Amino acid sequence: MSTPIRLPPIQRERFGNGLEVVVATRKGVPLAAARLVFRGGSSLEPADRAGLAHLVALSARRGTKRHSGDELDLLVESLGADLGAGVDEDAATFGLSAPVEALPRCLEVLGEVATAPTFPAREVARLRRREVASIAHDLDEPAVLADRALLEAAFGDHPYGHPPEGRARDLLRVRRAEVLDHHGRHCRPAAAILLVVGPVPAPDVLALVVRRFAGWAGEGGPVPEVPAPAPPRPQVVVVDRPDLSQAQVRIASAGFGRRSPQYHAGMVASAVLGGGFTSRLMEAIRVNRGLSYGVRSRFATSASGGLFTISSFTKVESTSDLVEVALEEAARFADAGPTAEELERMQGYLCGLFPLSLETHDQVADRLADLALYRLSDDEVTGFRERVRAVTRDDCRAVAQRYFPGARPLVVVVGPAGKIAGALRRFGDVRVVPVRKVK
Repeated sequence: MSTPIRLPPIQRERFGNGLEVVVATRKGVPLAAARLVFRGGSSLEPADRAGLAHLVALSARRGTKRHSGDELDLLVESLGADLGAGVDEDAATFGLSAPVEALPRCLEVLGEVATAPTFPAREVARLRRREVASIAHDLDEPAVLADRALLEAAFGDHPYGHPPEGRARDLLRVRRAEVLDHHGRHCRPAAAILLVVGPVPAPDVLALVVRRFAGWAGEGGPVPEVPAPAPPRPQVVVVDRPDLSQAQVRIASAGFGRRSPQYHAGMVASAVLGGGFTSRLMEAIRVNRGLSYGVRSRFATSASGGLFTISSFTKVESTSDLVEVALEEAARFADAGPTAEELERMQGYLCGLFPLSLETHDQVADRLADLALYRLSDDEVTGFRERVRAVTRDDCRAVAQRYFPGARPLVVVVGPAGKIAGALRRFGDVRVVPVRKVK
């Protein structure tokens, strides 16, 4: 009998200004993890300002009403803390981890950075230049290029159609006034969730939170809802990189949102198809055909929708063969589902792996943040094994029939168009995109 999965005692409060507070008293190492999460993330950016939310998060720690960026760095270091900021499509997160005795001061710093940044013009300009250069460097990697091209092809003009770090051409347009405006409109208490996890009694933490955040003022009202994306249009997109001897391949179809009742069945089905070294795709593509050293499949889930993706790479000459084999395996799975042995093995693997994601205070804080952000119950964690074990072969077959790519999927390939476009036409209409268009 496996050990039950338990969460530490949790106290949840909502302040009059709209701030959600989640405090988990967790025994163990004398560290505390704090997160301030703002709903919305990069999905709230204007269409031609991809990367604005990311720039806001990076710039916020480079100066506040009380400290300069350098002073903040020294202060955080003196506390033995680690301060981070990041953005995904659904949230912007500011986080601190530190020795538990430094928690009062850490909450002050977290409050400063997230609620009272001054966004010095010089720092905003410097970070904008740095991020544009970073994107240019990353796009030299064919795998990154493929992932970015996939988002554009799958979601188009939808708010999920660009990576959270943005596009270079959009970031170059961003001005400090837009950074200030975005922060003022979206980093407000009614959109925020504050989480603290550590070996500290909840009343003590709440007293600290009240002192620092109860007087935080800001516009009320709910966070704007992101509409559900349309299903990806079946097509073949070839991002032309004539210099490559290997092609990056992405095969995609519509997925589902994080709150979908198909979530756990999808997780299990995807894992059997392409979730590890014993998966069907690995067996068919690597072991039997020698087409690639690696292949995986996954459901990416967000608040308003998601995407199912098969990802791999291969020699240019075998690009169409890899796509064909991947689609055949997906169709075979959708037709018959997993075997009883495959299902049992993958359920055991997923159930055994899950507790490893709850070992540290930081991991628990991140998990509780997801529960709050997507408005999920604690049973999503404590009942994870039971939900996974309850998935049947018919459940897997049903989710595969609905979401796995069919005969005419979305295919995105990065490679020399002159050598691969012709062979890929059997999978749909081919559109060749110059590499500069993706950047």
